[in-house]
Amino acid sequence: MKRIATYLLLLCTALAFTACREKEQPNVSTMKGVFYACLDGADETVELLPNKSKTFNLLAKAEAVSDVYLTLSFKVDPDAVATYNAAHGTDCELLPSSAFEILDNTVMLPRYNKASSSARLRITATGMEEDKMYVLPVTIDKVEGTDNWALSGSPCAFVTVVQISTGPQGGDGSAEYPYILSTAEDLEKMAEKLEHENKVYFKMKNDIDMSSVTAWVPLNYASPYDFEIDFDGDGHTISNFSVDFTNYASFFGVLYGKCHDVTFTNAYVTSSANSACGIIGGYAGTGDKHAEITRVHVQGVVDFKGNKTGIGGLAGILGNATVSASSADCVVTSGYNYVGGLFGYDGGKSEVSNCWTAGSVTGAQRVGGICGGLIKNESSVVNCYSLSEVNAGFALGGIAGHCNLDQKSGTPEESRPDNVFSKCIAWNGYVHATTLTPGDVSHYSVGAVIGFTSVRNYLIDCIRRPDLDFQDYSDMFTLYDQGNASPDMPLVVNKVEGANYNYPYHGRAAEAGKTLSQVAKELGWSADIWDFSGAVPTLKANAEVVPEEEAHGQGQLPGYGENDIY
Repeated sequence: MKRIATYLLLLCTALAFTACREKEQPNVSTMKGVFYACLDGADETVELLPNKSKTFNLLAKAEAVSDVYLTLSFKVDPDAVATYNAAHGTDCELLPSSAFEILDNTVMLPRYNKASSSARLRITATGMEEDKMYVLPVTIDKVEGTDNWALSGSPCAFVTVVQISTGPQGGDGSAEYPYILSTAEDLEKMAEKLEHENKVYFKMKNDIDMSSVTAWVPLNYASPYDFEIDFDGDGHTISNFSVDFTNYASFFGVLYGKCHDVTFTNAYVTSSANSACGIIGGYAGTGDKHAEITRVHVQGVVDFKGNKTGIGGLAGILGNATVSASSADCVVTSGYNYVGGLFGYDGGKSEVSNCWTAGSVTGAQRVGGICGGLIKNESSVVNCYSLSEVNAGFALGGIAGHCNLDQKSGTPEESRPDNVFSKCIAWNGYVHATTLTPGDVSHYSVGAVIGFTSVRNYLIDCIRRPDLDFQDYSDMFTLYDQGNASPDMPLVVNKVEGANYNYPYHGRAAEAGKTLSQVAKELGWSADIWDFSGAVPTLKANAEVVPEEEAHGQGQLPGYGENDIY
C-alpha cells in the first residue's frame, strides 16, 4: 500500500514533469551556450529487484547553442533532491552512491548542435531499502571548449528508483522475470527495452503471427552492436515474419547473446543493400560479442539482391557463434558469393553441430547446403546433414562451398585452416554447377561434400548420398570416394591435367539402400538429440546439447576487407 500511495502521489503532482523538458531560457545574450542534462527513458519510476541493473542514455542538451565544439561531463547534484521533493510533494531520498555509476562520462557537442553524444547511467539496486522511493538528480559538471557558458534554469535530469521484492507481471527484463511476449506488438516493443552493455531477457508466452508488422527494424543493427539479449521462444512459433532493411536484414540484425527454442515459419527476408542477411541475423556474434543459437528452426525465403558476401537461411555470417540442434528449410538466393542453407560463412572459431537444411541454395560461387564456406581458422561443422538443392557456377558442395581461408594463406596444399568437417552427410537433392562447359578445367572444383578445400583441413567420416545428382562445371571430373584427412595426413585428390583448382572433398558414398537415419546412427549421432524413427532424422524438441565453451572469434563487420574474393 505504501508503494501504491507513493506512486499515486507522484502521478497526481508531477504529471507535467518529465526527465527531459523544455526549460525557461535565462539571459543568454553573452553566453556561448546554455545547457541542461537529459536522461532518455527516465520519465517513469524505475523498479528493480535486488542487485539488478538498468542503463540509461545520458546526454547534454543546449537551450542556447554554442558556436564552438565542446566536451561536457556530468555529476550528481544532491542539493536538487529538495527541489524535486518541493515540486512533487514527495519525500524521496538521494539514491545511494553504491546504486549508480556514470559510464564514459564525457560527451561531445558539435557547434550549433542542440544535443550531445550519449554517456550512460547505470542504476543497480544495491544499498537501498525495499519499497522506499529514491531520486537521482544529474546535472552538467564541466564544459570544455569555452568559459562562456551557463546552466539553464532547470539543469537537472531526475530519475526515481524503488527496489521491489517481486517481479512485475509483464517482466522486468531480468533472468528471473523476463519480459513476456504475447503479441506482435510486444515483439515490436522489444527495441525499447534493450540496454547497452546489459543483457535483457525475453520469453514468448504463445505463438505469434507477425503478418501485421510490415516495417520491422532489426533489434541490434547499429554500432556498437552491444544490445545483449536472451530470447527464449519457449517452444513457440513466430509466423509470417518479414523484413526489408538496409542494415543486416533479419530479426536481430547482429545477434549478441542467445536465441533458443523458437521456430520461424513462412519468413521472408529480402534486401538490396550491401549487407549480410538471414532470418535470425545478418551476423550471429561479432568480435568478442558471442552468439548462441540452440533449438532454433527457420522456414521461409531469403532473397538477396545486393552486392555482399555472406547470405544464409539462418544467419548471414557467424562472426563468433555456436549453433546447435537447429535447422533451416529455406529458399536462399543471392547473385553473389558465400551463400549457404544455414549460414554464408564464418568469422573464426564458430561451432555448428547437429543441424540440418532443406530447400534450395543458389549463388554465384562458393555455395553450400550448410554454408558457403569457412574462411577463418578453427571453425567446425559436426554431425550435420543437408537435403538442399545447391546451384552455383563453381566452388559449390553439398555441405560447404569454399574452405581454404578465402585463399589468403597459400595454396590448398600449403594452408592449414584447422577447420573441421566431421560426420556430415550430403544427402542433397542435387549439387549442380549452373554453367556446364565441357572440357573446361580452369575453375574451382565442385564437391559432393565440399567444393574446394585445403587438403589439411580435418575431414572426418563424411558421407554422400549414393545416387547424388551431381554436375560439375566440366565433363572432366567424376565422383569418387576419399578417406579422412588432417594436417598431418592430407586429403588425397585425383589429379586432372591443367586443373589447378581441383580440390574437392566427396567423402564416401553411403551403402545403397540405406536411409539417412541409418547412416546417421552408424556414424554415432546422439539419440538424445536426434529421432531416428523415420527415414530422415529429426531433431528432438528437447534435444540436450552439451554447452560449448564460449568462443572468442575475430569476426568483424564489413569494411575491413577480409571478404574480398580473389
